[in-house]
Amino acid sequence: MRPGVSMVSQHVVEFTAFAVLIAAAAMVGYAGLARDDSAAQQQTGRDYGLQLAAGRIQRDFTASQVSISGFGLSGRSARLPPVGKSRVDFTVELARLQRDAPRGLRGLVTTQGRDGTQLFAIAARIARLPPDSTLARRLASGATSIAVSFYAANSRTQETIAADITRLTAANKHSLRVGLVWSAAAIAATVLLVLLLAFSTARSVTRPLRSLTADVRRLTSGEHADRVKLAGSAEVREVAESVNAMADENDRLRGQEQEHARLRALAREAGVRIRELSSAEDILGAASTAITQCVHSDLAVLRLIEDEHPRYADCARKDWLPVNFLTDKSAHFDQWARGLLATQSSSVIQDIRGQEGEILPPSIRDPLLRYGVVSHIATPFGIGSEVYGIVELERVQPGNPWMPAEIDCLQSIAADIGRGLKQARMYEAENHLVEQLKNLNQTKTDFFATVSKELRAPLTSIEGYLEMLRDEDAGPVTAAQERMLETVGRNAVRLRNLFEDLFTLSKIESEASQTVLHPVNLLDVVRDAAGVLEPSVAGTGLSLTVTCPDGSLVVNGDVSQLDRVVMNLLSNAAKFTSPGGRIRLTVARDGDTAVLSVSDTGIGIPEKDKGGLFGRLFRGSNAVQRSIPGTGLGLAIVSTIVAEHGGDVAVQSTEGVGSTFTVRLPLLPAGTQVASLSTGSVPLSSEPQQPNAVR
Repeated sequence: MRPGVSMVSQHVVEFTAFAVLIAAAAMVGYAGLARDDSAAQQQTGRDYGLQLAAGRIQRDFTASQVSISGFGLSGRSARLPPVGKSRVDFTVELARLQRDAPRGLRGLVTTQGRDGTQLFAIAARIARLPPDSTLARRLASGATSIAVSFYAANSRTQETIAADITRLTAANKHSLRVGLVWSAAAIAATVLLVLLLAFSTARSVTRPLRSLTADVRRLTSGEHADRVKLAGSAEVREVAESVNAMADENDRLRGQEQEHARLRALAREAGVRIRELSSAEDILGAASTAITQCVHSDLAVLRLIEDEHPRYADCARKDWLPVNFLTDKSAHFDQWARGLLATQSSSVIQDIRGQEGEILPPSIRDPLLRYGVVSHIATPFGIGSEVYGIVELERVQPGNPWMPAEIDCLQSIAADIGRGLKQARMYEAENHLVEQLKNLNQTKTDFFATVSKELRAPLTSIEGYLEMLRDEDAGPVTAAQERMLETVGRNAVRLRNLFEDLFTLSKIESEASQTVLHPVNLLDVVRDAAGVLEPSVAGTGLSLTVTCPDGSLVVNGDVSQLDRVVMNLLSNAAKFTSPGGRIRLTVARDGDTAVLSVSDTGIGIPEKDKGGLFGRLFRGSNAVQRSIPGTGLGLAIVSTIVAEHGGDVAVQSTEGVGSTFTVRLPLLPAGTQVASLSTGSVPLSSEPQQPNAVR
């Protein structure tokens, strides 16, 4: 098969040739057979006619000879009349023999004609002679020799004709066999030729198909650069061209996917960098760098809506386009930008010179056209329906449209810009709020410290004069006056406790507090605090039980502050427990944690008050109802000190049953050198403190 020829056309040609060859072979065979048969039929018909004519002249001769013989025997001329008719028939058939006889039979035909002529002449003479004439009898007897000659010639003639018929029949059969053999040979040759052509056609088809199959397998196995060779029939070549076109399209799609994946990776990296930043300026700078790296453009403008001037990304040709073309917003800019932001999409114009560029406002389109911009894309960024700004990219090269991967990458970066700016603004607002809260807290702390400090001197003077009055330095004191002085004294103590708590809390929370932590044996602190408060607790009719393990529990802490924690918790338990109640102070080890708990059988804490229990100036509702005095700062001080020591404090309480406060502090490794109780900050007061209402 010739390369490039259609398989169908080739098959049509081959089968047409096959049909023509078969028809030609059949026609040639048929023509030969027909010719031979026609010749044989003609020859055989002539021979049969000669044989018939020979038989008829023999019949006519015999009839005349029998009439003459009967005349000779009977002598009656009545037997001669049939001779006349036989003579006429004899003459007709003899003329046919003479006309159609072949050269080899003409002598025999002549002999028969001569003998017949003689016989009929004798019959005529006898017919003219009188009956029973001697001459007539002699003539009749002489006809015998003529008959012998005639019969001999006629017999030879018929034998020759019969032999010729037999020969022609055999020759005809031979010709038929030969014709059939040659026809079969011609048909066989034609069939063989067709088979050869079919084999050649199949080979010319299967070979390119095998090559095509191998190439397709290589393509599907990953050899994407391979291509199918164009060979074989037109149909095979068409399939090969289709496979190559499909491979080219797959390469193009694969390239687009790889580029898309690369841009997605760059966009993700840019998003991570943007989200890690907390400054709006840093975010915009990182976004400009990312846009330049990810999307090629001749100009990239990134502008916040509230900015007076746009920001340029680091790309070429910054000076050829005026910057004010972005500041001229159309009347529908906000609605247009919010619509794009809501759908996370972009305004993409591949050719602003065409009809699609007419959607741009003239204030933007005209400068772009004037400076040769061809492709334009705008992507707003923000959060929700709030538009923070817009990114616009321009290209001046025709035939370089924005690809879907580039559009997706730009939209991803724009979304990250919006999230980053939102986070930065929230961070800035939070920092501003934190700074305000810090300033407020510092103002409050300074106020508490100032108040507690400034009120100490008047309170000290009051307490001094109160003491002088009770000692009767100014004269005798009546019983009523003594009761009034006791009331003044109690309230003075309450004020001093309040001032001390305020001063302690402000000192702990202020940055000026120089708390130095040292390894401290918590058991020593607990024993000392319990020893200080035990007399006053026993004086109110309460029992105090202290349970400490053997050895030591070393924590990193400030002795005075830890002492304050134990004192406040014990004072709290004593204040809110009725006479006859029990207080239990327990210290134990729980793994690498020291656990200090103070339990009482006091009034307990209402469930609704537990949430604000460690807040400043908070007092339980049942304590207020019972008019139990207190500052509401004790537990706040405990919570602050424990937090500074890396621990935590918790409470379990049932109203009317009692409360348990648990403090957990991290332990130092065994063998740590323990500081003495005098190490660290100096205690606020070396005198035993009175039980103080803390809740």
